[in-house]
Amino acid sequence: MNYSKTVAELTIYYKMQRLTSLIFDEPETADKFISVIESMFNEKGKEEYSFGREIKTVYTGEAIVQEVSDLADGKVKPEGTILEMMKVLDGLN
Repeated sequence: MNYSKTVAELTIYYKMQRLTSLIFDEPETADKFISVIESMFNEKGKEEYSFGREIKTVYTGEAIVQEVSDLADGKVKPEGTILEMMKVLDGLN
């Protein structure tokens, strides 16, 4: 069973202020969206709007439960986001 999926988060800025973020199932779809939108801009629009793109991983609830269980059982060592989250939680105790 696949417990995670990679998606593209596209953030749209207007005059350097965050307007909104959109999630696309494929990074290529986000790229195409940007191309279509930019093709409709005049010069002023090109100067005032900008885009930020980030690749994210979306996890199912089962994946998170399994990861925490594996960490508790010592089957895996924490890394990445999970490790950073654990450091924050340790700092709160």
